[in-house]
Amino acid sequence: MSEAIDEELLSSAMSDDTDERRPPSGLSPSSIDLYLQCPARFEWEKIDRNESMAGEAAVKGTFVHRVLELLMQQDPEDRTPDMARLFMAEAYSEVIGNREFVSLALPEADVRSFRRDAWTSVRRYFEMEDPSQIEVVSTEERIEAEIEGVPIRGIIDRLERDVLDDLVITDYKNGKVPIPRYRAPKMRQLNYYAALVEAAKGERPVAGRLVFTAFGEIIDTNFTDESVEDAIATAVEVWHGVHRDMDEGFAPNPGPLCGWCPKVADCAEGKAEVISRGIKKPGARGALGDHAPAWDMVSELTELRSRRAADADADVF
Repeated sequence: MSEAIDEELLSSAMSDDTDERRPPSGLSPSSIDLYLQCPARFEWEKIDRNESMAGEAAVKGTFVHRVLELLMQQDPEDRTPDMARLFMAEAYSEVIGNREFVSLALPEADVRSFRRDAWTSVRRYFEMEDPSQIEVVSTEERIEAEIEGVPIRGIIDRLERDVLDDLVITDYKNGKVPIPRYRAPKMRQLNYYAALVEAAKGERPVAGRLVFTAFGEIIDTNFTDESVEDAIATAVEVWHGVHRDMDEGFAPNPGPLCGWCPKVADCAEGKAEVISRGIKKPGARGALGDHAPAWDMVSELTELRSRRAADADADVF
């Protein structure tokens, strides 16, 4: 199961017998980055327990993750494209019962595209590395530890040994490869995992790898004392921030990602942000993306898009 979906369960503030607002019992790498992205959205998801359904890309990532998980659980000589094709069928039978997939309500033609795109990602994986040469330690392993007073939990896609018998963390990604100046959150996430493994197993991994299956690219990083300590310091800062904000309030942090926030229509700052981006000329720097959900969630944007479509039709005639 993909980290983005499964870790929501790990860091939830859910309680079986009370509706009391309380901070989460721990943090995951994804929830730490969610708080850094926008404390108000963190509150909406983690404190108020609102459910943010995964989009098609995330569900597709779950599908690909599952195929690779099944593949890497086999003996090295059996990690072949033919075996992966068999696991595609098994994983798909699981995915179609997943409520996130059901909520997409994809037409039949889009379902075929969904499966085709997922298979393309799996095939590209084989172009990046030879899975028969990987010494797998574990796949989709849940690890939990308290680090400097912060309970941190995570799911590691793949933990392996390199040729020098050192531990390496591999994290599968099905999204776009970020340009260098936007890679910091993903690199920090790998360092959270390194700290978790060291705390839980007594051995720090030496390196981490981001495997972008849909684009056939791998980004490698080496863990250092400084990089791991910086990640831990960030986790401590977020943990203290969450508990402080329980009393003082979770402030919104408007920006480009507001266009994809599920609570944007109910957030004054977020709504103002997406409207300011929506009125920009399509394709202009800082303009709201054409596929941003906010176009359908904020009435002013829906009206703006309708007017633009009408103007475009008028130009044709």
